Amino acid sequence: MTKLSWRFLATTALLATTWLLSTLSANRAPEQLVQPLESIPLTVGGWTASEERRLPPSTETVLKATSYLSRTYQRNDQNIDFFMAFYALQQAGEAMHSPKNCLPGSGWEVWRHDTTEVSVNGEQVVLNQYGVQRETQRMVVLYWYQTPGRVVANEYHVKMYLVWDALLRNHTSGSIVRLVVDDEPTAVDAALEFAAQMIPLVQTRLPSSGD
Repeated sequence: MTKLSWRFLATTALLATTWLLSTLSANRAPEQLVQPLESIPLTVGGWTASEERRLPPSTETVLKATSYLSRTYQRNDQNIDFFMAFYALQQAGEAMHSPKNCLPGSGWEVWRHDTTEVSVNGEQVVLNQYGVQRETQRMVVLYWYQTPGRVVANEYHVKMYLVWDALLRNHTSGSIVRLVVDDEPTAVDAALEFAAQMIPLVQTRLPSSGD
């Protein structure tokens, strides 16, 4: 099968999944966080953050998140820009936005698409790792989608799991978590360690998986 055929099938599947999700979510109630996102500690593994940042109203309107958290964690001379958005009820037009689409719209050129792994409680978890550039500034973006009981990197898999969870677990809530650091090996390694510590903290704030 050609690359074009795979893209066509993937796009068709995504559209069908979006329609099905909208139908399944029509009478579904929003799910609540177990704890507010602000309860995520300001100190994580030696990294310390100051108070939360608020996004511009225009950005909040586009984001359409139920709740979000934006902080900069610091350790020595390194910074990690942390952002998380939670959606209590995902449906057509009100679902998680992929950074691979949002970053170019903010003036960032994505020059490297990759994935990486971190160990969380003895299990290997796959994360997206993008290299981005704006003028002379280069950064690395780590991001993943986190739902009750699951961490996923692939956007298509996220959509498929969403329908699965709506049908069998009766929930459609989910979140996206993003870390941004300087494009330097030590900074990226530190961000991966930070991600491994942050994933369990995020999980304890999300609604129950219903298992």
